[in-house]
Amino acid sequence: MLGAFRRFGVAHALRASSRPLLARTTPQHAQSLAPSAPAISLTARALYHPTPARFQQLEAELKENDEAESNGPVPFADLETQGLLNASIVNVITKKMKITHMTDVQSQTIRDCLKGDDVLAQAKTGTGKTLAFLTPVIQNILQCPDLQLASAARMRRAASSDDIRAIIISPTRELAEQISVEAKRLTESSGLVVQTAVGGTNKREHLQRTRREGCHILVGTPGRLKDLLSDPYSGIKAPNLTSLVFDEADRLLDSGFFQEIQEIQELLPDPTKVDRQTLMFSATVPDEVMDVVRMTMKPDFKFIKTVRDDEAPTHLRVPQKVVYLDGFQNGLPAILELVQTHLEETDKPFKGIIYFNSTLHTSLSWKIFRRLHSDPDSPRSKHPLGTIPLFEIHGRLTQAQRTTVTDRFRRCQDGILFSSDVTARGLDFPDVTHVIQLGLPRERQSYIHRVGRTGRAGKEGEGWIFVHKGEMAAFKKMLRDLPIEEINTNVAAQTIMGEDLDETSPLAFRQVKASAEWVDTDLKVDAWKAFANTISPQFYPPGEGAVEALNEFATAGLGLRTPPQLPSMVQQVLMNGARRQQNTRRSGGYGSFNRGGGRDNYGRSNFGGGRGRSDYGRDNYGGRDDFGRGGGRYDRRGSQHGYGGRGRQGQRNNYSLF
Repeated sequence: MLGAFRRFGVAHALRASSRPLLARTTPQHAQSLAPSAPAISLTARALYHPTPARFQQLEAELKENDEAESNGPVPFADLETQGLLNASIVNVITKKMKITHMTDVQSQTIRDCLKGDDVLAQAKTGTGKTLAFLTPVIQNILQCPDLQLASAARMRRAASSDDIRAIIISPTRELAEQISVEAKRLTESSGLVVQTAVGGTNKREHLQRTRREGCHILVGTPGRLKDLLSDPYSGIKAPNLTSLVFDEADRLLDSGFFQEIQEIQELLPDPTKVDRQTLMFSATVPDEVMDVVRMTMKPDFKFIKTVRDDEAPTHLRVPQKVVYLDGFQNGLPAILELVQTHLEETDKPFKGIIYFNSTLHTSLSWKIFRRLHSDPDSPRSKHPLGTIPLFEIHGRLTQAQRTTVTDRFRRCQDGILFSSDVTARGLDFPDVTHVIQLGLPRERQSYIHRVGRTGRAGKEGEGWIFVHKGEMAAFKKMLRDLPIEEINTNVAAQTIMGEDLDETSPLAFRQVKASAEWVDTDLKVDAWKAFANTISPQFYPPGEGAVEALNEFATAGLGLRTPPQLPSMVQQVLMNGARRQQNTRRSGGYGSFNRGGGRDNYGRSNFGGGRGRSDYGRDNYGGRDDFGRGGGRYDRRGSQHGYGGRGRQGQRNNYSLF
């Protein structure tokens, strides 16, 4: 009753509004709820949600909906004029965040969310969905009878760690941090307190801060949230919870968090006793998402589809190009040439993300790029890319380091982020002009998610991938139906390069080779081994051909005197690939060559395995929220790897991992 009474004012204003936002929704018929009993069993609690027959009817109704209609961009100020949003929230959005009009997702969802309805919204990332759920969550908290008359200062003093009003669940630490930043901006003049609970951070420090400052809105990842809520000594409680939000719901389930979500649900107040609103935003709505809907939402929830059926996905809309490399050593010089060409031929910003298939290769490439000089023979010469800041991010970073890097890259107009797959999904970096991938990704979906970092919210962008010519067949097989154009004008990509370079060699090659000589040898060896673990078993020529290509990369590309010894597991994978190709040619077709997974996953031997170690595996960005923290091993030169400004030699800002 309190929940219905609390939201009466907002619902009344919505009915009286003279300017409707047209969005096709599917309201479900309300089901009467039995009075709550002193104790609610799991069986009784399940009766709060639709029966299987009712849910089948719901799914049929959802499929019949047409796409939503729109009257065009709607000003955020309208929500204040109509009495739907607090003036302080609208002021932050329009004056400080410089956002005057709603996106389609916001205009189609905010009003229903403000009514207090449970809402399942199908919305892509990069469409403004964070504001779409934060604004109603904050507004509904401000409508609480015990908060609405308090001043900002009194609210802050009154905030308590055992009276959380909203919980927002995110699949990754980076996305949770991003949501938390936006929430703090929106609440800066309201007195509401926002806290973040993610893995990889100091739990004790977080608890002390939350107990000291209190918390109205808690944003976190499933593992840490379950840990806090289930700990009777943490002091973290939500007896009067008004809002529960699932962001990137499909990704939450892809990452295996269903059990944690179930346990969190059981730790929260019984929804038949304490009224709360559940909001769920998801790019797709598979059966697994509908299972969570059954578990968490009221029978009369609304489904709002903001994705048009005829809308082309990013990986079909963004221009994409492939460049085949003569050797692995051609990769970084070819990327350097691409960036230089863009800067020379256009005055448009260059904001790019370069994806690598292993953590150590990411780190190595960043270190090579940050030491580049226009004149490879003169360490006092300027950087060939001018003052463009260079960043790196992957799972070996601490949470604080990753947050610093993502915040700075998000704010910059020009910049290059060297990244593992840790940023491939969920994070929203505005105005990314280029997504560049070096090496064949481990699977098709990795390629698609990476490309999805550019061309967001209707803006322009380009996708580039640099692949060794020996992996051409595997590349075409993996991505054969995508509109990818082959480019053969990149000189550095096609030049046959050996260990000896002279003045006639492409400048980009000489610049990269000179820079690589300054990088720690141990890092180069370990990164080379990690890189070897990412080679496709379908490499041609198989077996010894792949080994020879890797050895050339070690000597001609990294400047190692002799190629390191390949780990036996990698040798076995490459040789097995050779035998499979021979068998395939005999049988006339490709079979399933990977015991551990699908045909396009290459087995991913990942010798050394394990999250958070300096292993030769991939970054494992989908793993629970416990990225390891490494660092320091390869950085023996002290403060030069820290955050800093331009040096005497015109060095640009470089943002270090370690």
